[in-house]
Amino acid sequence: MPLTSELITLDKAAIVAFASQFDPQPYHLDNEAAEQSIFGGLCASGWHIAALATRLVSETLIESGLPFVEMVSVGHLKWTRPTFVDEQISVRVTLTDILHESPIAETYVQAFDVEVCNGDGAVVAVMGASAAIAQDSAGAATS
Repeated sequence: MPLTSELITLDKAAIVAFASQFDPQPYHLDNEAAEQSIFGGLCASGWHIAALATRLVSETLIESGLPFVEMVSVGHLKWTRPTFVDEQISVRVTLTDILHESPIAETYVQAFDVEVCNGDGAVVAVMGASAAIAQDSAGAATS
């Protein structure tokens, strides 16, 4: 059963602020340009969605009792539809493999698949990733 995060709302100010700094394409910055684009409206940068998804994944792992340390890889990331002003996103995290060799001491690597969903439950992005998870004092995986 997947772990599910809280919802985050993407308002216009957040979309424009992120795009201004990291992805200054017209459909992320200007309503009129966005309406004339292939998206038909102001939408969040895919990198903004990826960054928020990373935050939601880490919070969700911690809330589920896994002692998250940090993300160690993203094997794939695909955006499936735009996220527009005032839409919400959440993540569904499905834990997959446990890898005992980790680049971080006293951790193991937990692999997982992520679906980033809008407030209606439609998938807006998918990601396969892994995170370093702290081991218990005996050196065993805590999950």
